[in-house]
Amino acid sequence: MKNHLYLSLIIISFLFISCSQESKIKNAIDKYVEKNFNDPGSYELVDLKLFDTINEQKVSKYLIDQRVEKIKKIKNYVMEKKEEHSKIASNALFSGNHYYLISAMNKLNKQKVILNRLEKDSIQMVQNEINQLKKYVNSKNISHYRYVHEYRAKNDVGALVKCLDTLRINKDLTLIEDFQEFLLNKYGVGLLE
Repeated sequence: MKNHLYLSLIIISFLFISCSQESKIKNAIDKYVEKNFNDPGSYELVDLKLFDTINEQKVSKYLIDQRVEKIKKIKNYVMEKKEEHSKIASNALFSGNHYYLISAMNKLNKQKVILNRLEKDSIQMVQNEINQLKKYVNSKNISHYRYVHEYRAKNDVGALVKCLDTLRINKDLTLIEDFQEFLLNKYGVGLLE
């Protein structure tokens, strides 16, 4: 009998918390609609479902993967430029024009210094971001939630349309309007273009 009572209390508590959370999220959406929609009075919520719970580990892994790709692109760019410089140097050497050879080599040496500094500084900057993100790699803490948001509202020409989008909600149950800003504030880095 006591087990049934405890189980009932747990279920009731869970339902109460769920309703309270859903209510906070709907209030956040209503505030957003009031500020940003053409005709906020036409807004009608059709459905709001939790789609995914994103932990800090998942976010940091995604952001680290982006930066690893960025380092590869930087290295590929530098390699292509060095090959280009090598071709220019060969052409200058075989042109037979002494003045052109000296001029080309001086120009290439300056570009080489700039290219090496660019490679070193860019990779170091990206590596620093990776190191910043590594502190979240094993974290199971919640970063944010993603909800599927289905609604009807009037568009800018007054036609009632049905829309489906994805909302990001932070762990304090407020709407994340600018995801890039959220990432910068929470992780110290943002999404790469």
